[in-house]
Amino acid sequence: MKGWTIFVLGMIAAVAPAVAADPPLVDGVSGAPVAWTDWVAKRGPVALLVWASWAPRSGIVMDRYEEIAEACASSKLHLVVLDVQESLEAGRAALGPRGVSWIHDRHGALLKQYHVITVPSLVLVSRDNQPLARLEPTAAAVLEWGSP
Repeated sequence: MKGWTIFVLGMIAAVAPAVAADPPLVDGVSGAPVAWTDWVAKRGPVALLVWASWAPRSGIVMDRYEEIAEACASSKLHLVVLDVQESLEAGRAALGPRGVSWIHDRHGALLKQYHVITVPSLVLVSRDNQPLARLEPTAAAVLEWGSP
């Protein structure tokens, strides 16, 4: 009976959901891996500008990046661009000349984690990696939301 109990407990542990690991992200400028949970904890709260060069309105949003950055700063939010679902090279070609801080998420793991369905969009994330709000990617939306 004892052996059977150990076997059953072992099987339960084997099929129990594992703790979700950080998604495979990289710093767009340096190419260094990014441990998302630690990154957010150090910089949060974060305004995550979910973006992709292939998305409609992506150029318009990036043309207004400075306005969004100023609104985020006044709301005590650390702004970073999250380039999703395209190659690192495509992201570098589009974002490199702009000189913005960005993270590359090739497979859109953070899209899924934060339930983002529209790109571009703005997701506000707390220091403990919890979504606070999903906003239109505009300075006005950030200012209307306020600060954490």
